[in-house]
Amino acid sequence: MEQYLPLILSAVGGTVLGPIFSKLTGGSGTGGVIGGILGGIGAHYGLDAANVQVLGDAAAGATTPMNILNSLLEGGVGGGVVGVIVGLLMKSRG
Repeated sequence: MEQYLPLILSAVGGTVLGPIFSKLTGGSGTGGVIGGILGGIGAHYGLDAANVQVLGDAAAGATTPMNILNSLLEGGVGGGVVGVIVGLLMKSRG
């Protein structure tokens, strides 16, 4: 389960911040949630592939508080960006 924890936390971070940023920019909330989940997971995989660890230490394990915060923040940033884009696209179509 420990190997899936950063992925789940990144999705949660994107799910929380995606709709908030989407609504602040005038997009739809549903698009913000969908974009938030996709952006959070994408940011996690992208930063992991680039070996970027913003706050925590990858060797310390996924359950340390700094690594948990790192996963939430990277998911929130990625989810916020994609949430705004998808939220605005869904608003213009509906």
